[in-house]
Amino acid sequence: MRVCCRLAAGSLFAALFATLFASASLAADGPSLLPDDAPIQPVSTDFELADGASWDGQSRLFVPDVKGKKLLVFNLRNPKAKVVERLKGIAISGTSFQLGKLYFADNPGARICVLGQSGPPQTLAQFEKTERPNDLTVDCNGNVFVTVTGKGLVRKVLPDGTTQDIATGLVTPNGIALSPSGQTLYVSSAKSGKLYCIDLTTSAAADQAAKDFAQLPETADGFRGDGMCVDRAGNVYVTAAKAVHVYDPTGTEIQTITPPERPINAIIAGAVTEKLYLSTFGGLYSVPVNAYGVVPNRATDDDSDRATSTRIPKNINAKFNQVYHTDGSRKLLMDLFTPTEGPSVKPAIVVVHGGGWKNGDKNKFRALAVHFAKRGYVVAAIEYRLAREAFFPAGIQDCNAATIYLRQHAKQLGIDPNRIAAVGGSAGGHLVGLMASGSQNPKLRHSQHQQANSHLAAAAVLAGPLQTTSGSVAERSQSAKPPVSNAFLWLNGTLPEKPELYRLADAHQQIDSNMPPTIFLSGSKDTPERNALSRTKMTELGIANQIVVHQDATHGHWNRDDWIEQVVSDIDAFFDKHLNN
Repeated sequence: MRVCCRLAAGSLFAALFATLFASASLAADGPSLLPDDAPIQPVSTDFELADGASWDGQSRLFVPDVKGKKLLVFNLRNPKAKVVERLKGIAISGTSFQLGKLYFADNPGARICVLGQSGPPQTLAQFEKTERPNDLTVDCNGNVFVTVTGKGLVRKVLPDGTTQDIATGLVTPNGIALSPSGQTLYVSSAKSGKLYCIDLTTSAAADQAAKDFAQLPETADGFRGDGMCVDRAGNVYVTAAKAVHVYDPTGTEIQTITPPERPINAIIAGAVTEKLYLSTFGGLYSVPVNAYGVVPNRATDDDSDRATSTRIPKNINAKFNQVYHTDGSRKLLMDLFTPTEGPSVKPAIVVVHGGGWKNGDKNKFRALAVHFAKRGYVVAAIEYRLAREAFFPAGIQDCNAATIYLRQHAKQLGIDPNRIAAVGGSAGGHLVGLMASGSQNPKLRHSQHQQANSHLAAAAVLAGPLQTTSGSVAERSQSAKPPVSNAFLWLNGTLPEKPELYRLADAHQQIDSNMPPTIFLSGSKDTPERNALSRTKMTELGIANQIVVHQDATHGHWNRDDWIEQVVSDIDAFFDKHLNN
């Protein structure tokens, strides 16, 4: 499939608002990558030459002006907010945000630098004067991968500043990007248009490490392979002489996006809606996409004394971006937190984030996951496919696949396969309720898991709706007129249009004697009565359940400093009682 955005006739100003024309969906179970008539819009022309941007996973977009020798910081939540200028006097060619810090390539200074929350930038690695770094990316553990174009190599810089050349003999390596799992590195060639991939899980010799991934098309201006990014589904976006070319993880081109100016670099970011931001010769542009940016790992050495700190204690072993399921070329990831103390076999918790089935990521409930790990649980904070990537039931099938993964790898992970619970908040609470009530429903599991056991031993629903064919979710989903409901987006239609899917998503309707003990938590300023019918049904069936209402707490209070410890304590007490019976 090929989708192009062409310049409109007339003035340059009109051209800036050229429109993308999306064709058919990329897959039967999800929306097309580009929404219909999605406009490419100018964000800023205040650049001499915009280059490799990065996103902090929340609201800040960092865009260097390599010729203007400054870094511009945009507030994605408030487009009218004043743009902040930083790092004046440094010609930055590429940036990458990880672990709460901004990493950047000082091209003429031949060095890799790190900018923390305060103070001046620190030099992480100084190269020889002839080894000028071009673009860079950083993995979840703080390892930097950088292209040194003039030397034809890719260099790895470890967190302690030591370096290793991991690929050599490349033709003008330029742009660079990591797969979401961190297992594959992608590199573009400026002159040949070749796209390389490097398997980081093997130890091939540097001159043999890079393999062919794809080939950019040649134009009258050559190939000019430049900056790259990867979305959460693993699709690779490569800027070239005329357009941005999008390849799926197998190397098949699936989309072409042509901005008004030659693109230089790309990043998917979003505080409210996801957009592809393009650094071009004319400035910074954006276009809405049905894709999700890869959220950087949060700081693991946060020295804050806040209850919601994301610091990983020394007695917790953290493994990030572990693949728990592969569906086609899509790799689903989890972050695993394992206590190093206590019994050799521990209970486990699957943590399912919220976000209205269309937003959020596995980092969102990081503090909650760490608190449970402190109490002796092996915790898996998972990602699952959201509405802009895949329609229901993909998301619930992913959640159940996570339970199955933990059970199948219980011995390796030090988990008791009979003591696996789940905790979810808001939309994640709905999914946990559906995991609990629908564990016997084969339609809620992936095809290869039809004989697998996804049963939970206990569940915690934090202000999540269990009903979708009745109640507030059903009421909001009746209309297809904008603004449509989140359920409409996730189930790809209204309740009258998709009654079978809404019934499949209805956790309340599927409650039976197999439902595990479940605790429901809500703030008094939320909707404590939300799951009253489900609790009554469970009680009638003799299934243990409990409702805890936290006085004066609002929706999402489980992620707040003044409530998180109480929330975890209440859930832990319930799980301790029912997981150990």
